[in-house]
Amino acid sequence: MPYDSFSNEPILAGKGIMYVKKDGTVLYFKNSKTLKNMLKLKRDGRLVKWTQKTVVLEGKKKEKQVKESELAKDIEQKLKEKEAQKKAKEQEQKK
Repeated sequence: MPYDSFSNEPILAGKGIMYVKKDGTVLYFKNSKTLKNMLKLKRDGRLVKWTQKTVVLEGKKKEKQVKESELAKDIEQKLKEKEAQKKAKEQEQKK
């Protein structure tokens, strides 16, 4: 199973593009996006964040990261405070 020359992702059998340079070097590409990034735009796969080569370079597994904004954190904190106030009122009413 060949791997993409730009992103280092596996290519399924019967899929992808095999590009042969004039000097005989064979490059495999998963789709036209990786082909254009490497040959037309002359980008390095290690420096592009969405590639597997970047993940290998950083030494991490590719995971979807969820970024929370400051507004979301503030709202969550206020909700916790309100819940704490409700619990305190309930305890006072029980007494």
